[in-house]
Amino acid sequence: MVETGRKIHFQTDSPSDLRQLDYQSKKLYKDSIQLLSKLSLHHKDIKSILEYSQDLKSTLLTDGKKYYNKLFKFRTLVESFSLKKSQIANKQINHGNFVKELQDLLKSIEDILTEYKTEERMIAEALLQQEVELWQDCLNMEHRISFWENDSKISDRMNSKLQNREQSTNLLTHFSSANKTLPNEINEFQNFLDNHGGRTGGWTEDEHFKFLKHYKIQKFKYRNELKNPEKLINDLQNPENEDLNNHHYQEIELNTSTRDNDDQQTVEDESADKTNEGIVNSNIHAFHHELANIIMTKTPEQVAEHVKWWKEFQRLENAKRNAIKKWSENRRLNMQNKKQSEEKNDDHNDTIRTPIKQHLSISQLEARKAELELWRNQREKMKKQAELLKKQAEIQSKQTELELKRKRQAKIQHKISLYKQEKMAEKLTALHQLKIQTKMEQQIRQQKINDAAKKRFMNDLHHFTYLLIITQLNQLSSRKKAKQQAEIPRQELLEQIPIKTNIQVTRDPQRLCQLTKGWEIRLTQPKEQTIINQGLDLSVNTGRMIPQWRRNL
Repeated sequence: MVETGRKIHFQTDSPSDLRQLDYQSKKLYKDSIQLLSKLSLHHKDIKSILEYSQDLKSTLLTDGKKYYNKLFKFRTLVESFSLKKSQIANKQINHGNFVKELQDLLKSIEDILTEYKTEERMIAEALLQQEVELWQDCLNMEHRISFWENDSKISDRMNSKLQNREQSTNLLTHFSSANKTLPNEINEFQNFLDNHGGRTGGWTEDEHFKFLKHYKIQKFKYRNELKNPEKLINDLQNPENEDLNNHHYQEIELNTSTRDNDDQQTVEDESADKTNEGIVNSNIHAFHHELANIIMTKTPEQVAEHVKWWKEFQRLENAKRNAIKKWSENRRLNMQNKKQSEEKNDDHNDTIRTPIKQHLSISQLEARKAELELWRNQREKMKKQAELLKKQAEIQSKQTELELKRKRQAKIQHKISLYKQEKMAEKLTALHQLKIQTKMEQQIRQQKINDAAKKRFMNDLHHFTYLLIITQLNQLSSRKKAKQQAEIPRQELLEQIPIKTNIQVTRDPQRLCQLTKGWEIRLTQPKEQTIINQGLDLSVNTGRMIPQWRRNL
């Protein structure tokens, strides 16, 4: 496997393969650009992406060229500096003439580095500013998403309400299949839902929710307009508002046929439904266009049909509610009548039983009492036996549960012990590996320290040898100069020495044997008798050579 991998690596690293791969990559890039350019004619998004990629490519090329030129210039300066430095070190060039050139090169290199650093700092600051702006945009987007989530929660609540209604209707239909006494309005309502797409009329829940929201807003606006009849008459008389007039006429017809004021739901009369069945397409007004623009997935004709469906749905639902109320009221009355009839029958039976009891004799009554007592005793015995059996069953069940619990605990403890052993083994292996790793690290660190010390010693040795060589060269040069100077004739040296004035002074030989002024002053002063220091008297210090704790005893 290693040999095959090496062969493949050798094959891919060959210049012909690299050239072929480069050619294929360029061809693929060219084909992709052509395909994107063709697609951009029909798609605006792809066109914008293509333009952005081209701008990015141009900016990258310009930036790359700029940085390449700077780095090339920096590289040439460094190479020239290192070349001159090596020439000076090898004494190929006199260093006195090229010091200024080296200083200029160093200054130019430092200028390039400072310029590069300033540019990078400016780019970093710009990127930081862009990052702050992007972070602000992300926060705004997060706020929008949270707002959308709240809207979705509201729609989910509406969906839950609709589902609860559907469950209630399903229960009613199930009950109606079992009990055929329910009214026909419920079956009619359920058939309407089954045939017309459920409680949303075949629309999605989001679309139906938007429809209800704007439909109720429109109804509320119309009711507010009814409070100002003069304004409404002026709007109706205006020939420019034909669509609005049609809508107002329809709302008037709807408001005349309201059946449930608590739920604020309006339905049309049967006559209005019959007249509007054939003219749905001709009766599309501005409200339908507005709703179609809001929903964005439905046409105005579909909105008008949905409005018609919603009115029929409200009518059937109100009829179903009224029928359920009537049915429940009739059922309650029937139950009351049944109870009253049962009470009357019970009273009649009591009146019939009382004379039978009166005809029984005392012996018969005692026999019946004895039978009742026997029956009661037998019932108590049966109860006690049942209780005993129940207690025994409970005790057995508890014992079985305890045994199962013990077995389970034993299994758990066994598993825990195995787990602890595994963990201990893992810890021991980890500690052993850590010890080995620490030893290896210490060895590597010691090796590095030894290498560094050896390198430093060698550097110091080279430096010391270099200094010795320099000192020896200086000594040789000084000796050569001394020899050259010794070869110069003495007369020339005397001529080179400037003329000096010679001053001669006579000395007094007796001055060395005379006394100095200090000794003369000492000898002339009168002599004083000095007392020899014989030490202090013992009476002066009575506590001498006595410990401090014994001095006052």
